[in-house]
Amino acid sequence: MTVMTGGKALMELFGHEGVEYVFGIPGATEARFMDLLEDHPEFKFILGLHEVVVLGMAEGYARTSGKAGVVNLHTAAGLAAGMPMLFNARLNRVPLLVIGGQQDSHLLIREPALTGNLVKMAGEVTKWSTEVYHAADIPVAIQRGLNVANHPPAGPVYISLPQDVLEQEMDFDYVPRSQAFSRLRADPGAIRKAAELLSTAKSPAIIVEIGVAQGDAVAETVALAEAMGAPVYDPWMCDVSFPVGHPQYLGDLNLTRLQTREMLKGVDVLVAIGAPLFRQPFYFPEPFLTSQTKIIQIDNDPWEIGKNFQVAAGVEGDIKESLTALIAALHSGLFAQAREAARIRAQKVGKEKEKMTEAFLEKVRREKENVPIAVSRLMQEIKEAMKPGARVIDDCWSCSSILRQSIDFKEPKSYQRIRDGSIGWGLPGALGAKLASPDRPVVAVVGDGSAMWSIQSLWTAAHYQIPVTYVVCANAGYCQVKLMKTLLMGEGSIGRYLGTEVDNPRIDFLQLAQGMGVSGWKVERPEQLGQALRSAFNLGKPAVVEVAIEKVI
Repeated sequence: MTVMTGGKALMELFGHEGVEYVFGIPGATEARFMDLLEDHPEFKFILGLHEVVVLGMAEGYARTSGKAGVVNLHTAAGLAAGMPMLFNARLNRVPLLVIGGQQDSHLLIREPALTGNLVKMAGEVTKWSTEVYHAADIPVAIQRGLNVANHPPAGPVYISLPQDVLEQEMDFDYVPRSQAFSRLRADPGAIRKAAELLSTAKSPAIIVEIGVAQGDAVAETVALAEAMGAPVYDPWMCDVSFPVGHPQYLGDLNLTRLQTREMLKGVDVLVAIGAPLFRQPFYFPEPFLTSQTKIIQIDNDPWEIGKNFQVAAGVEGDIKESLTALIAALHSGLFAQAREAARIRAQKVGKEKEKMTEAFLEKVRREKENVPIAVSRLMQEIKEAMKPGARVIDDCWSCSSILRQSIDFKEPKSYQRIRDGSIGWGLPGALGAKLASPDRPVVAVVGDGSAMWSIQSLWTAAHYQIPVTYVVCANAGYCQVKLMKTLLMGEGSIGRYLGTEVDNPRIDFLQLAQGMGVSGWKVERPEQLGQALRSAFNLGKPAVVEVAIEKVI
């Protein structure tokens, strides 16, 4: 055993656990923590000028690297300011280790400045939160925190560290963290039941979501879809859980319209893979699924299975392992008689996809010369100007659907988006994604409303020279809010858009970028797009391209 302070032990733990970056914004309660980092340059501290930026970067890093993002926040004020991004991380199942600088534990009974019940505050937006009162407990808290954060379904954890605990002495020798083997196999009975249901299905369909990508199960999902000849839908595409260009992928399942119920009404067996049923934004008196649809739900989160709908086969376990077992069962002979029917279904779905694709391309051709610039033209130009292997970060909510229709995303992490949480993640998330994959280009396509939530990210990009290209979709409004209001309240709400216009004065993103040390271009006509985007992508430095686009409503 070696005698050292709790702070020194924390640094030792960081080294053994492979920490590369610490994302943070310090206050007075971080003085000791920051002083420790001064002596450990191997942990690169990345400063953000707001907690939304700090946590957004950490999430982008974690989603891209597969490792927990490490964050340091400033007591109650910092935790409160970072809540929107912690909310996102919880929804997106992103592993984060968030350390809060707490006031000296001797003061807590006296309710000192800037503090509060940090554990309770964090509890609603984390998987686990705790406060450490003894230096000897730091290794337990950090290693347990990493285990909890990384174990499926992953998520953020919060550890409050009072300042005096970092100064306490303790006996410390590093003991490697317990390795969790989390690829748990599903019950064979559940697999058998699912295979039986699929072997007699006449009109099956598949719903996928983030669990597929996070479980490294895209190839297995494709194999299952092809064996079934089933259409594949994504109720909320926040990662690539199925290749966008695949002939059986029919895109978004619109949870804002009751027509979705009519579409799913004809499905006799629905397979939900790593997807909740459903995170719908509006209440409808009739559920999206009827009792006539038999549900097979495959997930590594037992909370989701059968949560809102009764399932005929609930398959709990690792998604990749579960799909492998299910495919093997289907090909064992049980499914042999249904193969021809599956082939015919696949052809039918493929023709539907062709019609959808042609209709979209016709829209692109029709809008090509529009001024203000059509969203479809912008996304086509981005696709043509992007370098091979680029990762795309999507925070352009009202333009997002057209972005996904424009680019053939094939692999997980090539496209990342928030899972129906808070806006503002795109700018900082792209920085974290770039730090995690420095050899790949990163492009962030963000709405002007989203950009203003975390505009300080541009300073961080310039300060550390992180070469991310930002494309700002500038329509001077919260168009997603307008769209949702119209869907909710009908055509009578058109034009009644209180609080959704951001045009008086109109924000100048080029000036904002230049004021924080980032090069930029402003584009107002479609013929200017290609050159501006290519210049930004080839710059090798952070860059902003502000594009004046149409209002989508």
